[in-house]
Parts: sequence; C-alpha cells; structure tokens
Amino acid sequence: MLCIGILAAPGLPVADETHDYLYYRDVLVPPYQSLREFFDMPERPGVYEVHFISESFGPLTFRVESVHEDVETVIKQTRSYHVDNHRFQTNFYNPDGQLDLRVEVSNSNPVAAAKVSVIIIEVPIQR
Repeated sequence: MLCIGILAAPGLPVADETHDYLYYRDVLVPPYQSLREFFDMPERPGVYEVHFISESFGPLTFRVESVHEDVETVIKQTRSYHVDNHRFQTNFYNPDGQLDLRVEVSNSNPVAAAKVSVIIIEVPIQR
C-alpha cells in the first residue's frame, strides 16, 4: 500500500455563506494503489461533510473512518464503477470534539492514475 503525504492547498475558497472548506486537497492515486490521508480535526463538537470527486476512469473505492487514539472505526465505504464523474459524500459526526478523520482512496485501474479531490466542509450547528 502506498501512502503519500499531501500538502494543503493555500488560500482555500469559501463554498458559500453557510459552508467553509475545512480541508481541500487534490490527490493523485497511482494505478493499483491506495492513498490514506489523516485529518487532524478541530477539538470542538461539530458535523462535517466529506466529499470525494473524480473525473478519472474507475473503478475507485472510497473509505471514511473516524479515529480516536489507536481505534479506527469505518463510517462508510463504497466502490464506484463509473467511467468518470465519481462522486461520494458522507457525514462525519464529532460530538465531543475528540475524533479525527482518516480517508482512503483505492484505484483499481491497472493502467491510469486517478486524480481525486477530497473536500471536508464544516456544517454550522443550527441553534
């Protein structure tokens, strides 16, 4: 398994007035490889949306896990067989502000690398 360190993009854009990008990363996953990325989440309660977007030739597998100390718990995993236009979204609930997030993208295409955008949005708490 290949782990690649990714640098956060400078000057992250604002999605709209109610959603701010917490993290935005473009990653390149080589053929028959997987990428795991760890996100150190803010130490406050919150609800987050995790999005994967790719125009690459599939199949791709997307996996989202919550992490607390050494314990990893799968939140959601799905496999996409699209030729392009891969879109995956799930929610990440961090009720105590003690969880971190880990995402994984696996590229099962034997020929081409997959370019994937990973976007994490903090959803404002409605009061």
